[in-house]
Amino acid sequence: MAEPVRIGVIGVGQIGKHHLDNYSRIPGAEIVAVADINEAEAQRVADLHGIPAVYTRFADLLQRDDIQAVDVALHNNLHMPVTVAALQAGKHVYCEKPMAGSYRDAETMWHTAQSAGLKLSIQLNLLFSDETKAARA
Repeated sequence: MAEPVRIGVIGVGQIGKHHLDNYSRIPGAEIVAVADINEAEAQRVADLHGIPAVYTRFADLLQRDDIQAVDVALHNNLHMPVTVAALQAGKHVYCEKPMAGSYRDAETMWHTAQSAGLKLSIQLNLLFSDETKAARA
């Protein structure tokens, strides 16, 4: 069996909590840290999910060498700066939709991922649905 992918989740609001619930169903996904400006809520969510580390500054989470990927579950206008920082820190990124607050921000995210040779995935929940597959055929 392959080594688990060690993930940090940035943002533990409604979407971040939903993502955390679903990660527990993915073999090979190991959530090792969360970051949120609301420390009490981040700690509560971490305790609920058995996550060992909590940060109030996402930059502190990004400094960890043992995290391979981050999940950006923040407000749309924060997607670009946090995603770019994560990519520059050498982390693969899974970002909630929409990709960014503007086309230019989305372009910056894409170019940063390409330059770093890292994966940037945007959460598009219908991308792999039967209907989408049929439309592409």
